[in-house]
Amino acid sequence: MNPRRPSLLALLVLMCTALALVIGANSSLSVALPDVAADLGASQTELSYVVNAYALVFAALLLPVGLAADRYGRRPFLVAGLLLFGGASLASAFAPDPTTLILLRGLAGVGAAAVMPATLSVLVDAYPPERRAFAVSIWAGVSGAGAMLGVLLSGLLLELFWWGSVQLAYGVAAVAVAAAAARVVAPSRNPALAVDLRGGLLALVGLSGLVLGLLEGPERGWTAPVTLAALALGASGLAAFVGHELETAQPMLDVRLFRSRGLSAGSALVFLQFFAAFGFFFLAPQFLQFVQGHDALGAALRLLPLVGGIAPASILGPRLLERFGSRVLGSAGMAVMAGAFVLLAVVGDGPFWQFAAALALLGLGFGTAITPGTQLIIDGLPADRRTLSAAVNDVTREVGGALGGAVAASVLVAVYGRDLVTTGLPPEAAEQAEEGVAAAVGIAAQLGPQGAALAASAREAFTAGYQTAVLAAAAALALGAVVAAVVAPGRRDEAAARELAEPYPDEPRRVAAESAPALG
Repeated sequence: MNPRRPSLLALLVLMCTALALVIGANSSLSVALPDVAADLGASQTELSYVVNAYALVFAALLLPVGLAADRYGRRPFLVAGLLLFGGASLASAFAPDPTTLILLRGLAGVGAAAVMPATLSVLVDAYPPERRAFAVSIWAGVSGAGAMLGVLLSGLLLELFWWGSVQLAYGVAAVAVAAAAARVVAPSRNPALAVDLRGGLLALVGLSGLVLGLLEGPERGWTAPVTLAALALGASGLAAFVGHELETAQPMLDVRLFRSRGLSAGSALVFLQFFAAFGFFFLAPQFLQFVQGHDALGAALRLLPLVGGIAPASILGPRLLERFGSRVLGSAGMAVMAGAFVLLAVVGDGPFWQFAAALALLGLGFGTAITPGTQLIIDGLPADRRTLSAAVNDVTREVGGALGGAVAASVLVAVYGRDLVTTGLPPEAAEQAEEGVAAAVGIAAQLGPQGAALAASAREAFTAGYQTAVLAAAAALALGAVVAAVVAPGRRDEAAARELAEPYPDEPRRVAAESAPALG
C-alpha cells in the first residue's frame, strides 16, 4: 500500500496526536484511581500496579523495539503499536477485576513502546533539515504537555461518565490514528542493521529492573527486599549491556557516542527536566485536591497555565535555537524552570493567581529547554537509526521521570511523617493518618473536635512535604543549567556535533528505496 503524501503540518498533527495518546494514558488513569478502587475493589497495591504496569513495560521495551522498527520498518511498528495500545485500552474499560486491568495496562505499554519513538523518527526524516527544529520543538512540547492534557480529559470524562470512559476515549482515538498513519506515513526500513538480540535482552532486563525499583521504592520502602532486588537487577543488567555494547562488533547502541558533549549534555537536560517535572506532576494534583479541596476536574483546570507557557516556547524554540544555540537556550530554560519551582514553593497554599503565574513560567522554561535537549540527542546518534535515537531520548525521559516521582514521593513521605501531629489520637486513628493526607482527612471526619485539628495538621504537613520536594526539583534544574552552560556545545560546535549522526563505521547503510523524501 502506497501512502498518500500529506502536508508536513498534517503529518506533524498526526504524530503529535499519537504521542499525546501514549503520554496522557497514564496520567489520565491516575486521576480515575479512586473510582477504579470503588468499582473493582482494588487494593492500594493493585492500584499502584494499574499505573506502574504501563510505565514499566513502556520504558523497558523502548530500546529493543526502537532498533527493530529501524530494521523492519517504522510504519508497521507504529500502526501495530497504536492498534495494540488502542485495543488494550478499549478492553480495559470493561475489565472485570484488578488483575485483568493490570495485564491490559501492561499490554498497552507494549504498544506505547512502539509508538512514541516512531512518532519522532517519522518527523525527523520527513522534515528537511532547515525545518526539522520546528517539528522537534512542537513534538517536545507535546511530550511535556501531554500528561496535563490527559489529566484534564480524565477530569472532564469523570464528571460525566464512569472511569472506563477514559479508556474508551483513548482506545477509539488510537484506532483512528492508526488508520490514518497506515495511509500517510512513508515506509522506511534498513534491513542492513544487525539484530543485537543479546543487547536487546540486556537492555530489557536492566531497564525493567531499574524502573521497577524506582516505582517500588516509595511504595514498599527503599530497603524492602523487592526494591533492593529490582535495583540490583537493573544495575547489573545495564552494566552488562554497556559491557556487551563495547565488545560486540555491531552494537545496538554504541555507548562510546556518549563521549560527545552534545549527546551527553542533551541526555542530562532531558533527564533532569523530566526528573523535576514528573515529581511535580505526582504532587501537584494531590496538593490541589487534598490541601485546597478541589475536585479532579477543578485540579486539572488549575494546571492549565503550565500548558499556556509551554505552547509559545515550543513555537518560538526553533528561532531561538538558531539564534542562540543549544548552550544558551538550554541553560536559560533550565534556570527559568528552577526559578519557577522556587516560586511554587514560596507560594505554597497562597492565592491562585500566584500559583498560575509560577506555572506559566515553569511551562515557558520547560518549552525553552526541551527543544535543545531533544535536538542534541537526535543529532548525536546515527541517522540510520532514527527510531533508536528517539528511543534513547524517550528512555532518558522515562527513567528521569521515574526517579523524579520516586524522590518526590520519598521526600513527601519523610516530611509528612515528621510534621504530622497525632498527639492524643487513638492509636488506630493515628496509624491511619500517618498513611497519607487522604487517609488523615478521611479519618478526621469521624473524630469530632479532634478531627478538625488532625485535618489541619495533615494539610500543613503535606504542604511542607510538597514545598520541600519542589525545592529539591529546583536544585536539580539549577544543576542542569550549569551542565548546559559548561558541557553543551556552542553554536560553532553544533555543526560538528551533527556529523556524528552518520551510520556506524564499516557498516553498510541501505535504507529502503521506498523511503519518501521530505514532504512538501
